[in-house]
Amino acid sequence: MFGPDPIGDVDEELSFHLEMRVREFIEQGETPERARELALLRFGDYDGSRRECVVIDRRRRRHMTRTDYLAELRQDALYAMRMLRRTPGFTLVAVITLALGIGANTAIFSVVQGVLLAGLPYPSADRLYQPRMLYPDGTAYTSLSAPDFMSVREGSRVFEQVDAYSSGVFTLLGAGEPQEVRGANVSDGLFQLLGMRVAIGRGFAPAEHRSGQGKVAVLDHGFWQRTFGGDPGVLGRTVRIGGDPYTIVGVLASDAQLPETVDMYAPLEYGETFSAATAQRRRAEYLHVIARAREGATAARVEDDLKRLGVQLQQDFPETNGRLTFTSTSLRRMIVGDVEGPLWTLLGAVGLVLLVACANVANLLLARGSARGGELAVRAAIGAGRGRLLRQLLTEAVVLSIAGGAAGLLIAWWATRALVAAQPADIPRLGQVGLNGTVMLFTLAISVATGVAFGLLPALQATGVRLSRSLREGGRSAAPGKSAHRVRATLVVAEMALSVVLLMGAGLLIRSFVGMMQVAPGFRPEQGMSFRVTLQGDEYAGAQQIRDRVSGFESRLRTVPGVTAVAATTILPLSGLGSVIDFAVVGAPPPPPDVNREIGAASVTPGYFSTIGAPLKRGRGFTDQDDGRRPAVAVINEAAVRRWFTDRDPLGQLVEMSGEQIEIVGVVADIRQRHPGEPIVPQLFRPYAQRTTRTVRFVVRSTTDPTALAPSIRAEVRRLDPNLAITDFTPLTRLIAGSVARPRFYTALLALFAGVALALAATGIFGVMSYSVAQRTREISIRMALGARSSQVLGMIVGRAVALAGAGALIGLAGAVTLARVIQNQLYGVGIFDPLTAGLVVLVLVGSAAAASLLPARRAAGLDPAAALRE
Repeated sequence: MFGPDPIGDVDEELSFHLEMRVREFIEQGETPERARELALLRFGDYDGSRRECVVIDRRRRRHMTRTDYLAELRQDALYAMRMLRRTPGFTLVAVITLALGIGANTAIFSVVQGVLLAGLPYPSADRLYQPRMLYPDGTAYTSLSAPDFMSVREGSRVFEQVDAYSSGVFTLLGAGEPQEVRGANVSDGLFQLLGMRVAIGRGFAPAEHRSGQGKVAVLDHGFWQRTFGGDPGVLGRTVRIGGDPYTIVGVLASDAQLPETVDMYAPLEYGETFSAATAQRRRAEYLHVIARAREGATAARVEDDLKRLGVQLQQDFPETNGRLTFTSTSLRRMIVGDVEGPLWTLLGAVGLVLLVACANVANLLLARGSARGGELAVRAAIGAGRGRLLRQLLTEAVVLSIAGGAAGLLIAWWATRALVAAQPADIPRLGQVGLNGTVMLFTLAISVATGVAFGLLPALQATGVRLSRSLREGGRSAAPGKSAHRVRATLVVAEMALSVVLLMGAGLLIRSFVGMMQVAPGFRPEQGMSFRVTLQGDEYAGAQQIRDRVSGFESRLRTVPGVTAVAATTILPLSGLGSVIDFAVVGAPPPPPDVNREIGAASVTPGYFSTIGAPLKRGRGFTDQDDGRRPAVAVINEAAVRRWFTDRDPLGQLVEMSGEQIEIVGVVADIRQRHPGEPIVPQLFRPYAQRTTRTVRFVVRSTTDPTALAPSIRAEVRRLDPNLAITDFTPLTRLIAGSVARPRFYTALLALFAGVALALAATGIFGVMSYSVAQRTREISIRMALGARSSQVLGMIVGRAVALAGAGALIGLAGAVTLARVIQNQLYGVGIFDPLTAGLVVLVLVGSAAAASLLPARRAAGLDPAAALRE
């Protein structure tokens, strides 16, 4: 039908059947040469028959439909699976290698997708912002005062709605055992702003936001199910929250939530300070403000409008807002916090692991491809062009990578579940992490891309061999030649370079982590423990009642066997600054414009510093005589001395805070209140008897394991007040562990990735050296027959591996500097290029390469020259 054929009438189906026939013969166990003889019986020489088959194949393809192409692709995939089943060892190694790389990428991407990429569960979430107060030193606190909130609500031109909430810890009575709950007071439009629907009952009426009228509560859906068993009859029930009676009027829908965890909601009551015209309590910042920008408003417009409003308040209220202005951050960034950069870095790092895995599998395919020269020659003989062979080999690579991706999903499923269960380092939105549809598509995409990435180079190399020569040699594998060896060596160097990048990053983070752990916390955590109580109710209506009860608790706790010291505080070390209050030294000139006039303030009972093991440097601590009837006194830390008293003795100096003058009576050693990697900031301590709070943390030191005392401590507290919720028993050692939780998490993951990359790179060196020894058996035998010693052969093979590792190390060190710049903000006490870390990394890499090449080298050194030459 296509015209006369030079070697006979051959229809278009014949070329297709010939190709399939060769495959069948090979699958049935025939050697490539026998399959060639059977399939090409009617053809003459290779070149002539190939030309004729190519002509027939081209004619056939002109008439192929999309269905035909799909059928051919399906056929290629089935053939690829059969070929992989015939080499189970190769397939298993390749699938495991790819599963490690793809599984790790999938697990980290699931975290990135859930934490960073998934949309917020709020309407018009991309237009939600958090207005913040910007201080002279660049600090932007996350809350506003009531007057500043009203100024933003009434004075902003770019926001269409502005609402706020305050949150705190309260004791709940009337729902079983006393328990501590997280409560929030919300403004009149917050539920509507965030799309928080009420499932049963109702929300808050406008009248309930008036002062003294807000004694109603709405329950979080999860809290309602946990505490009240999901009982709809809870509506109308009265419970006591913080000592006051509240009537439950509604339950939120299951998907309704604030940016932070809250159990119960109450109306935010608008008192006299909720006015844009007042100067009172403008620095009492406790409201978290959320605003929705108008349609089309950009972040730059939002920032400009807030700065305009800040300038206006500077003029209207110079005493409280004189050097302050407003700024904002998107609600998404506020929720995500500072985990965005590290998570993207981890995703990039695990991508390098996948590249190492690709290089490893590419090396395996190169070795395998050189052994398939006969098969490829036979296929070419019946008309398969290079493009057709490339497609088949790439199909095999993609099928292999999809199998690795399927196995990687199992690894990712396990890793993701373990990650979410561990709740590492307070990473937000971990509830959104999982193997959803987006993650599945990502896995499929990287599986296909990985297959093409590691399959293309071996396919080009395999199909570039002189197939006609391989066919005439009876189907024997074509010799790979120097170019093939160079390609394999290049891949090994690339693996080593990528491993160096990861090892350097992990090494720098490890050194930073070790440095943080060596930072003196300023207190002794050993054998210390803390717990929290919230004093609420009619019996704690006055400050004196609170002081007496705290003193009573301390006295009872000292009687517990094993307890050596007890004290109370409003803020623990490594847990934040506590209240941040305006601060000025009486009679001193004002600080420079770029220095904050604020200081962290905490209240502590006498004996607190000795209980936690923080030494007094100068002056005295607090005594029982420092009560509300005596002049106000304070102890400051050494950082406050460096900031405010560089030219004078702080003892006896008067400072002013919130209109009250306080005398400095002592200086305590710096107690770290924040992350060990952050600088120590000024801190002031007041006697608890002069500045009481309802939420108190008790610190207990004992001669034994303090956690074992928890039941006795709980019993003693309950004897004085059975209605108290006693929570958060925490060993002080856990404060240190928690303060470095995020750096430890990131360091551990990056070190794990670096270890996997190093293992894969060492495996790659082992494979290349083993293959090189197999290919050079004749050469090595001749060398040994001419007098080469076994030690020389051993040195030659190991030296080659070390040379490849050294080349990879040099290249990798340059790339490691780039990674170090990316993680620079996470480093502590170490530069972006640390000679010690670099030296250890190179030593580990070269040592791993030498160890990996030792077995192939010993095999080469143990060759019998005569026997090898006879073979």
